Amino acid sequence: MTISAFKRQKLTLRNGLLVAIGTACSLSSTVYASETPASGYQVEKVVILSRHGVRAPTKMTQTMRDVTPNTWPEWPVKLGYITPRGEHLIKLMGGFYREKFQQQGILSQENCPAPNSVYVWADVDQRTLKTGEAFLAGLAPQCGLTIHHQQNLEKADPLFHPVKAGICSMEKNQIQQAVEKEAQTPIDNLNQHYLPSLALMNTTLNFANSAWCQKHSVDKSCDLGQSMPSKLSIQENGNKITLDGAIGLSSTLAEIFLLEYAQGMPKAAWGNIHSEQEWAALLKLHNTQFDLMARTPYIARHNGTPLLQAISNALDPNATASKLPDISPDNKILFIAGHDTNIANISGMLNISWTLPGQPDNTPPGGALVFERLADKAGKQYVSVSMVYQTLEQLHAQTPLSLKEPAGSVQLKIPGCSDQTAEGYCPLPTFTRVVSQSVEPGCQLQ
Repeated sequence: MTISAFKRQKLTLRNGLLVAIGTACSLSSTVYASETPASGYQVEKVVILSRHGVRAPTKMTQTMRDVTPNTWPEWPVKLGYITPRGEHLIKLMGGFYREKFQQQGILSQENCPAPNSVYVWADVDQRTLKTGEAFLAGLAPQCGLTIHHQQNLEKADPLFHPVKAGICSMEKNQIQQAVEKEAQTPIDNLNQHYLPSLALMNTTLNFANSAWCQKHSVDKSCDLGQSMPSKLSIQENGNKITLDGAIGLSSTLAEIFLLEYAQGMPKAAWGNIHSEQEWAALLKLHNTQFDLMARTPYIARHNGTPLLQAISNALDPNATASKLPDISPDNKILFIAGHDTNIANISGMLNISWTLPGQPDNTPPGGALVFERLADKAGKQYVSVSMVYQTLEQLHAQTPLSLKEPAGSVQLKIPGCSDQTAEGYCPLPTFTRVVSQSVEPGCQLQ
């Protein structure tokens, strides 16, 4: 997202969602559609693939401590855990969805949801389990609904992590080739394409006065882009792929700065980020890392196939079997509590990309890909896709959300849907076909 495009984006209130209109800067495959369900269409079912809420950093390595002379702030929870504030922010999103779904007629305004009409499946991590619980607390308070998850919390859930779970594997050379194709440059030359953002990270960290710089730089004129070349680290089965070097490190640090701000810390990034433009420039490094490590089609297909099939099956009333245990045909709202990597995987498989007005992170805490199945007056069914999220300021201020104070939303068109309606809705059979052409057969769950 360029800084100028970030400022050119306009927001408007449509049908209870804050929607991007006008100029949009994003990857070339992005197309924007009207958010408002058109007259004559009825929402029948919603599937929400959500990232977990605001969490503490997943790691704090010695290198992360060494690249700045500043002291990293303490978090109120363990590494990788969602914070109480993060749970509250998800609950606010659940309350917003409640109003939205009541307006659409798929959730009662007076009573608790009917049995089996709402189903939550969460990954095994504390942050995803608590996210599912917080969503239900906002969507259906005091209704006694419970989340579902894999019984063994010590093993990877193959729905979210099929490669890690051993369902399928990736070939090391193909990963390298696919990532460099996506980057449009050899990885060891990647830093040169992001020098302005890396220069801002230098300043934000005060990198020149860091212990790392003093130890590793001969002339002490330290610069992240020059001192830490980018390279790929790939385990043999493709289970773990990391982007090492300045961009990979900066991706992690920029995300931590955003999490600090969303957590309400008084001086996120030690008070060194001063504008919307600087947030966008720093998070550009994070979005880039995600584009390469999670949206690259070869990687996305292997890691996203079970989830995309689960979403497609949930939307299709004629699907033979659900990929989620015990899900009822009566389900109208399916909430899947996962990770930013899962959202990026699905966007890579469907070749959908976006930028989010007011939110520099393309997959922010609590942000979700929302799939709606709609029907016209003749009963023909369609799929609508949007990215729904809290803006950076809504996260920071813990803004109560409602139809009058809505979450942000960017509605998306599916590039492979050639027969979409004028409103941007994709006919359900076409969507199902696009999904079937996007999956990796060897990574399907049985």
